[in-house]
Amino acid sequence: MPELIDIHRHLWAKDWFPPSHLSKFSAEGIARASGRRVEDVLDRIYQSPTMEATGTGAMQEMEHYGIDVSIIQTLDWGLRYGPEEDNEVPAEEFNWLTQEVCKKYPGKLYAMASYDPRRPKCVSLFEKTVKDWGAVGLKMYPPNGYQANDPTCWPLYKKAAELNVPVLIHTGNGTQDTWPEWVEEVGRLLPEVRIILGHTNLQVPFETGAYWRGMQAVERLRNVWLDLCDWQALGAVKDENIPELLKVIRVFINRKGADRILWGTDLPQAGVGHVAREQTEKWVEIFKNLPEWGDRHGIKFTEEERDMICSGAAKQCFSNIDWPS
Repeated sequence: MPELIDIHRHLWAKDWFPPSHLSKFSAEGIARASGRRVEDVLDRIYQSPTMEATGTGAMQEMEHYGIDVSIIQTLDWGLRYGPEEDNEVPAEEFNWLTQEVCKKYPGKLYAMASYDPRRPKCVSLFEKTVKDWGAVGLKMYPPNGYQANDPTCWPLYKKAAELNVPVLIHTGNGTQDTWPEWVEEVGRLLPEVRIILGHTNLQVPFETGAYWRGMQAVERLRNVWLDLCDWQALGAVKDENIPELLKVIRVFINRKGADRILWGTDLPQAGVGHVAREQTEKWVEIFKNLPEWGDRHGIKFTEEERDMICSGAAKQCFSNIDWPS
């Protein structure tokens, strides 16, 4: 079976967020939909596998799914709710804590750095997190209140080029801040920066076809990779959608190249619960056996294309990592 690299997963601890974040971002919506109290939903979130920041849960999930290596996308939420509220634990501290977890699992876990571009000293903090602590890239999250092409972001991008590490930029929430066209501008004007188009603009149901806009925005840019992370949780592995999923992957390969397609999961939040686990199991199964799945639906994939999506493209994008030969 091919090696499998998950380029997009997370570690969370409940105090790595602004105090109101888990309530506003998750619990209130769940409570409205389920008729439960917000306090009860929050308590369940705190006790769930989602809030596991030691790395033990990540390693257990990787073993269960057959994932060989994971790259943790650290995320600085701190300025999302304005200057009066920041992360309970400073961003510098949880960036350091995440890197310390990775050191416990060498060759298995790596982590990106994350600092909001509006944060004072963000560039120097990012540099320290790479040079001194071992971060392998930069995670940018525009839904927190900026666009990828905002002037505040450019010093971070230029520092990433200087440090020879890639940048993952989240896209696809359906808001103007997350338009893939802003990432295209960055990639076009800074060809020396290796960029990952987070989620390839799909943070809405698979049936919307939002990924086409993402791929089209960066199709001509060789310094931009497409991230398929979280698609399994958005309907891509429903039986009725699998023929379209395979068609999309074939078109992505034809137009962008298998060496520019990255596989990921968005675990743990996309993998908690029985249904979510089944989705991720199927997500792994499809890509590890991509030629066979293609044959079932009259679409040709080679083993070389499968291997490139499962691990080869990740090793090219993260060429700064000393991958074992």
